[in-house]
Amino acid sequence: MKRDMDLIRRIVLATADLPQYAQLQQLAGVDEREFVMHVAWLEEAGLVKANVRVGMSESDGQYAFVWRLTWAGCEFADAVRSDTIWKKAKETVIKPSASWTFDLLKEWLKTEISQGLPTLGRLGQ
Repeated sequence: MKRDMDLIRRIVLATADLPQYAQLQQLAGVDEREFVMHVAWLEEAGLVKANVRVGMSESDGQYAFVWRLTWAGCEFADAVRSDTIWKKAKETVIKPSASWTFDLLKEWLKTEISQGLPTLGRLGQ
């Protein structure tokens, strides 16, 4: 299974929008195994706090409960909330034929946001 960055974005934004003490257990239209694996990856990346059990086979039980975002998860949610910036990130960084890393994506998002805010752009000079 490959990472689906649109699904990662959906999970992060859905978690950011949860009421306090609620948990995210699934997303409409998303296969359970795909959801569980992506939550596991988000937890490994340090973006969410979750309780995850990834099944080793089709018959194994599996689940994912996302409790909240981490500080880094909140920053990522803020960076990808704009549909315009996300579309540009996909066209610029997450091209199917291009090589990229998650850290590269995060740095690109930070740069894009700072360039879009004149006050922040002047702070870096």
